[in-house]
Amino acid sequence: MTEEQRLFLSDAEEIVERLYRDLDQLRVARSDGRRRRELAAQIFRRVHTLKGSAASLTLKPVSEIAHQFEAVLDGTRLGRLELTGDMLDTFEAAVAAIERALRSTPDEKSAPDLQAIVQHLAAYAEASKTQGVIASGLRMALPADLAGSLSEYDLQHAREAIREGAKLFIVSAGFEIDSFDRNFRKLTKLLGEGGETIATIPGRPAGDDQINFQILYAAEYISSEVLRRASSLGSIKHQEIKVETEPGATKPPRDANHPLTRATDRDYAAVRIELAKLDDLILAASELSRQTTNALAGISGSTQAKAAESATRDLRMRFVAFEERLIKLRLVPAGEVLQRAATRAGRIAVHHLRKEVEFEIRGADVGIEKSLADVIADPLLHLVRNAITHGIETPDQRRAAGKNPTGRVTLEAANQSGRIQVTVTDDGRGIDLDQVVAAAAQQGISSTGLSEDQCLRLIFRPGFSTSRELSDLAGRGIGLDVVDRAMDIAGGEARVATEKGAGTTVAMIVPAALSLAKCVIVRCGEQVYAIDASTVSDSSLASGSRSGADATDSTNLPLVYLTSLVNLATQPTKDHANEGNTFMIWRRPSSSKNAGSGVPGYRIAVDEIVATQETLIRGLGRHAYRWVGICGAAEIFDGPVALVLDLPELIKRGLETGAG
Repeated sequence: MTEEQRLFLSDAEEIVERLYRDLDQLRVARSDGRRRRELAAQIFRRVHTLKGSAASLTLKPVSEIAHQFEAVLDGTRLGRLELTGDMLDTFEAAVAAIERALRSTPDEKSAPDLQAIVQHLAAYAEASKTQGVIASGLRMALPADLAGSLSEYDLQHAREAIREGAKLFIVSAGFEIDSFDRNFRKLTKLLGEGGETIATIPGRPAGDDQINFQILYAAEYISSEVLRRASSLGSIKHQEIKVETEPGATKPPRDANHPLTRATDRDYAAVRIELAKLDDLILAASELSRQTTNALAGISGSTQAKAAESATRDLRMRFVAFEERLIKLRLVPAGEVLQRAATRAGRIAVHHLRKEVEFEIRGADVGIEKSLADVIADPLLHLVRNAITHGIETPDQRRAAGKNPTGRVTLEAANQSGRIQVTVTDDGRGIDLDQVVAAAAQQGISSTGLSEDQCLRLIFRPGFSTSRELSDLAGRGIGLDVVDRAMDIAGGEARVATEKGAGTTVAMIVPAALSLAKCVIVRCGEQVYAIDASTVSDSSLASGSRSGADATDSTNLPLVYLTSLVNLATQPTKDHANEGNTFMIWRRPSSSKNAGSGVPGYRIAVDEIVATQETLIRGLGRHAYRWVGICGAAEIFDGPVALVLDLPELIKRGLETGAG
């Protein structure tokens, strides 16, 4: 067995476990059209992943089942097939057959029962081709430009929603250029509370300073409260599309014996732990219990006050260490996630496209929460596939451009002040901004006034594409919007940077609920802050107490006051009481483009540098982006809670506002 096959089999076992859970939920929620479609699409993506990887690795039995399974699921999510108990039983049998096939040897012949399941699935797939034909009345009811932009899946989705009793609306939304990305996401989330967004189509531009979208939306009604909240995001209008109900169409009844569930994979997240670690944890708990007893006993006598104080202090330190160890048990190495993406998506894509690509993994030891790793796993696969399919050139093209014929894709993870940053970088052709602008123009989006960053952000929007080509690797309509959806779930953001002819970097930046990082603890007035130690070096007095080249170098750096950066001082002055007698040195990373304006670093004036220590950082949740320059909160050893600062972002904001 090759290393690629071994890694795939390990990953496939986890996918099979999720498929079983998905099918359990699908059986319960099959009478809820919206939830049924979500689950069917999720199962479809998982089976699609198994099919592509198995075919590339010559695991024919798995590929055969997955191929037919995917075809049936495609009909199910399109609403062509009605989910029946027999069909769900067949789905479970198919997953069980995949599980057995994964345990067999690659050259082992398919068992008769496996072939029977393949034939059963094929019969369902064939039936789906003739069922659920889209009613002509639906096409005629829609505006011609909108109907022409909808895919078959979109129209079937709308048909199913109508069949289940929903009304169809066209929501026209116009946003200011500088905030369209954020407000568009808020609008789709708001609409999702009471209905389904079926498709998003770029609309006709209303001017150079506005971007418009048309949203095909299905809901029982749009409340006045939703319209009121939506109006604060932009120019929002809506109209109902009158569609005649198909003859014989009825809303399927819900099964009262099975309440609907919205459980997600995160509810079932599990981490494998070595027995040795558990044994060590049990011993540590026993020792903590003993020390607690001794400490409490020592407090009772006044003559033991000093010993009790020492024991209490030691106890606090041990409890903190215990908490840190518990947190580490919740983490998985980022290398596992990155390596799977490189193997499952990267090498398979290279094999199919006959390109030459080397993969580099960086930050493999960075700890990521299991639930967070699950959220970014699929988007990471798509980013790697996209880098190879659209970024890396063929060997001949690279030679003609003076490049090494072997391309390079780098997958990197880093923990920066409680934020996990996962990046995919290729040294390919880069994103052609002219092509993005041309595609935007074809879809009714004016490029006038759009910055380079705003143009690049368009590639993550639903309904936007610079290519109309479909491939087996890309799947049926699964694109980069999966990255944006994952970032919405995780409360993160996607950033992209590109250089024509040199390559592209896409970063997923997500807040970690809990993380460990080495921080410099500083005090300004009565407030304590934590700053990622990797970005600063602590220093002594600002005036002449240091000597040598390092002192000369630091004194040439501009001085800024931390209280000004965090807006604690109402009228910042240059003395700031005692602040300024002590400072840290912040060095701008060579890769940073968003802070410093070319200045290599800054002296950051504070009242006191308390300590440099390993710090447990707690995230601020999905709405952390509202607090600019704050990454999270940390409980320091002696009790106080310190805000964790994003110093590069604060410096950038300070430069923009003139604080100093």
